[in-house]
Amino acid sequence: MEIIFIAKPGVRLSDTLQASETSRHILRFYRPKDAGWGVRIPVSTVSNALALISELRWYIMRYTSEVLIEDTEYLVYLTRLLASAAYEDRSVSLSDEWKNMYRAAVTEDGSLIRCPAGVDTPAGTLVSFLVWCLEVEEP
Repeated sequence: MEIIFIAKPGVRLSDTLQASETSRHILRFYRPKDAGWGVRIPVSTVSNALALISELRWYIMRYTSEVLIEDTEYLVYLTRLLASAAYEDRSVSLSDEWKNMYRAAVTEDGSLIRCPAGVDTPAGTLVSFLVWCLEVEEP
């Protein structure tokens, strides 16, 4: 399981996180992996992911376009809002029939494009993720 931090275009997120004493302190027990377009951080649980995201919220607001949490049970990625609703609040229940989703695509220029799940990713896509979300988050 991991957290995916997709950087804003032109931001070297790995370097930015390493340059800050505060973020180095927050991440001291984690092993962030530079992905070029962002950072992947392995975590053990969704609750652990949500706690780390909360601690890094200043960096997320300033330097990222999207944060996703891998759900190893359903082999998809979750938005922070959906993960919080499902694993903290227990206000939604995930299932194989989950209908609210989109594809998050990172392009060669570092842009993030959110496409409806049935639409092909744009040309020049470096990586894409199938993302489950709350209804209000759908593109």
